[in-house]
Amino acid sequence: MKLVGLTAYGIEIRNEEHNNFELHNIYGVSLLDHFYGIANAAIDEYNRDRTTENIFAYNDVDFQTVRNDAEQDVYQILYLRIKTGDYGEESEIVNSETGEITHNKSVEEADVLPFGCCVIVPCGEYTEGIVLVQSLGRNGITGIIKKKFNEYVRQLDGQLRAVLNPIVPRGYMERLLTHGVLKSIRLISYGIPDDAADRYGVDRGTSKVIRERVIRKPIGFVHNKYNQIMECVRGERAYNSIVELDDFEIDDFKMEFSVGKRDKTISLKGLNQLVVNEDITNLVVIENGHPTFESLCMVMQETGEEYLRAKGAIE
Repeated sequence: MKLVGLTAYGIEIRNEEHNNFELHNIYGVSLLDHFYGIANAAIDEYNRDRTTENIFAYNDVDFQTVRNDAEQDVYQILYLRIKTGDYGEESEIVNSETGEITHNKSVEEADVLPFGCCVIVPCGEYTEGIVLVQSLGRNGITGIIKKKFNEYVRQLDGQLRAVLNPIVPRGYMERLLTHGVLKSIRLISYGIPDDAADRYGVDRGTSKVIRERVIRKPIGFVHNKYNQIMECVRGERAYNSIVELDDFEIDDFKMEFSVGKRDKTISLKGLNQLVVNEDITNLVVIENGHPTFESLCMVMQETGEEYLRAKGAIE
């Protein structure tokens, strides 16, 4: 079974002067109302992008306003199920058990896969929402989502653009360090020095070599390095200075946490932007190798609420 992942981004709408728009009032239009209208009108209609040789369609769309016990609007959420795939290359479809060719895929045929996505905007005056994007193994739709969302906001004004950034609020990271269990830290280096290449018997000068140093069950690491990690979150420290090794150049620093039933992998690469990819494989219902849309929506809503609380947008 391939890993089902979920990645969070912040979404902002800006003009050429880098001014952010309030998401419920972009020239009098709500962002989610606008996105919903476009997606709902195009269900099961495949759009062909000849430049990227990709086809894209919305398979399911749902738009909800979530209210609290006092019947007050708390946030709006737009769920999207997307089917997409690439064409342009011939290939053979082979039965994995028998090795027999079952079909020859032509250049005009696309191998289409379903993915889930949601956009969440708190009720009130907010300039930033949250986008959650599902992945399956190495396959994902983040690039396509960014392109589509930009196309949609430019229908309102050609100078607008949708900006998606990795987002981990400071409060979220603090709670992860406090309540999560650190399973491992991974130090990653791209490339290898010539003397090390000679010792390992690999070619010199290749940039494709990836070296990792993994420490599992790093007891005491969070306690001893808490201040340095938070300095990295605030942009006050470089990720590769949290741990320094004389013989190993650190190009990425990853921390794997266990929080309840979930595993969350944090990449500290970058001064103030962190990327979180959550393994939700065991939290969704899998049918034919893919999560059902209903179970995926439940997990996306739960995860989105977690981010909104960490940002202080909801209680």
